[in-house]
Amino acid sequence: MKIIAVSRGGLFSGRVKNLVETMLERAEFLENTVLLGDSIKAEYGKFTAVSSVLLGSRMGRGQSGYISGWLFNTFRRFVPEREVVSSELPMTPAEYRMEIDMPGSGKLELPGYRLHNGVLLLYITPSYRFVFSRDVLTAGGLEDYAQLSITPLEAGFRGRLDIQLSRAEYAEVGLRGERIEDQIFIGDKSGEFTYEFLKEPLLIISHERLLDPPKLQKALNLVSILSGHGKFELFMRIGKSEENMELSVELDGE
Repeated sequence: MKIIAVSRGGLFSGRVKNLVETMLERAEFLENTVLLGDSIKAEYGKFTAVSSVLLGSRMGRGQSGYISGWLFNTFRRFVPEREVVSSELPMTPAEYRMEIDMPGSGKLELPGYRLHNGVLLLYITPSYRFVFSRDVLTAGGLEDYAQLSITPLEAGFRGRLDIQLSRAEYAEVGLRGERIEDQIFIGDKSGEFTYEFLKEPLLIISHERLLDPPKLQKALNLVSILSGHGKFELFMRIGKSEENMELSVELDGE
């Protein structure tokens, strides 16, 4: 299990840093359980954080896009589902959603625990079942044509793209979430690709007043990420033609 501490940045970073470091010192972290020395009172639920760029550097012309975000507008909320009084906090598989784009904007929906002091113990225990609305996706016509074949995997899917180009320069495959779009394949020749969601169990220790998409992006050292459960859209473009199919990701075993 990978453990990430997010305790820097914002108005409360000094206090939060001490709280997070205290948790790191007092707890023992197993593959699917956090062990505490004493029984504590906590809440189990889901933490949601949404960030959008207010100020940042741009690339291209006009509103074409941000290279990096400098200032973000952020909404945070923890919704408790039940109260827990225990010295052991299990991390059983639960649905999550993580969408962060290159500037750092995006959305987090993570299950886990909130302690009385606001410290968060959020986790991802990978468990997926990928269900596509179709096995094959086609786009284009007589001059430019592309066919995408999909095979679900344990933590993602494999694609085979067959291309015939006349006027179009390339074909493109991507995945859309609620807030971001991730490019998977782009090329002018037939080929294969593999796209996988998070595969390693992850524990995030932070505070409800601090954690957000750009801080988690920095802590994970990622450019962008699209992973989790729920509805997605897989799309394929060739020239001016675009076709898509729905992807539903559920917990394995449901």
